[in-house]
Amino acid sequence: MEMPSPDWDGLVRESRARRRRRKRRRQRVMLSLLTLVTAAVLAFIVVLVKDMAKVPTAARTTALSSSARVVHSATASASTRAPRVSSSVQEIADTSSGLSYQLLSSPWRRGCPSVLNTPMFSWTAGERAVAGQVSIGGATLDWHGLACSGELQQQFQYSGPADLEPTAMSLVGAFDPAYYSGLQHYRTLESSSATLVSGHQAWVVRFLVTYPDAAGQGLAWTSEAGAVVVVDRGPGQPAAVFYVSVPSNLGVSHVSTLIGSLRLS
Repeated sequence: MEMPSPDWDGLVRESRARRRRRKRRRQRVMLSLLTLVTAAVLAFIVVLVKDMAKVPTAARTTALSSSARVVHSATASASTRAPRVSSSVQEIADTSSGLSYQLLSSPWRRGCPSVLNTPMFSWTAGERAVAGQVSIGGATLDWHGLACSGELQQQFQYSGPADLEPTAMSLVGAFDPAYYSGLQHYRTLESSSATLVSGHQAWVVRFLVTYPDAAGQGLAWTSEAGAVVVVDRGPGQPAAVFYVSVPSNLGVSHVSTLIGSLRLS
């Protein structure tokens, strides 16, 4: 084989060196371009992320502002709206005594039993419900749960709030023979205390009537809860009287309900 001359070798080496230099320049240029493109892409991504982050923040701010306006509006409406009074609760209004109280639901109806009016007691308003029938003196009669009101009669001496307690106790003692004597019974005093009715001084006496021979007398109840409330109406006016008596088969809790509903106009 023939060997190349030294000059030829130098030219070959120089040509190879130039190619290497051109290759490195191209590599540097490509690297620079790649760096620029990468930087541009990264900058675009950063801007895009910031824009995306702004959208939910604004939405949340708007939603919170809207919620705050709704809550404020609802609160304002609730504070200015007048409270509703249930129209289902009816009342007994006694214009003579000035007392008013709740009318219980069926079987209760308006009107104090007329048999309760005597020369000593006069009732001007009330309500009643039939608890059952009783046989007294050979006659069969309806026995009522009742709530009645009226002015204190002149037979009972009353001169002011100091007489509230003795007057209430006297009424309880007088009602026993007048209204319960037809049946065998016992009366027990449960409480006697001062109270207020629409800011007026009053006295309430609670008692319990028990019927030891209820079955023998054909009664559908064994006991009866009762109360008397005397309310002072001011100087020169007779006291107001409220009397309630409820047999156990009608629900003795009605006594507390009625006393709690008492108002004086």
